[in-house]
Amino acid sequence: MKLRQVKNFLSNNKSKDKTSFELRFYSGYKGGETPKAVVIGNRELKIEKILWRKRVFDQKTKKTFEVFKCKMEEEIVKITIYESGEWAISFSEET
Repeated sequence: MKLRQVKNFLSNNKSKDKTSFELRFYSGYKGGETPKAVVIGNRELKIEKILWRKRVFDQKTKKTFEVFKCKMEEEIVKITIYESGEWAISFSEET
């Protein structure tokens, strides 16, 4: 599954499908810090490069989250990781 197919899948499926989504991280000294790949079902989409990262404190909710702007399959995506462990991905049209 290519990144363009993932975008189409997400926009057409709106949680009707039971496909699993996972964010994999580099393991090591500070494992769980930098995302390495997005896994959808049994397909792994590797993050080619982290373009920038930012830790954000939301004054309204008093919660901290981390934002990564990444290059995946020649496209730019933004991955937001929340304190709860939940995460969201948005594509270049939305970032």
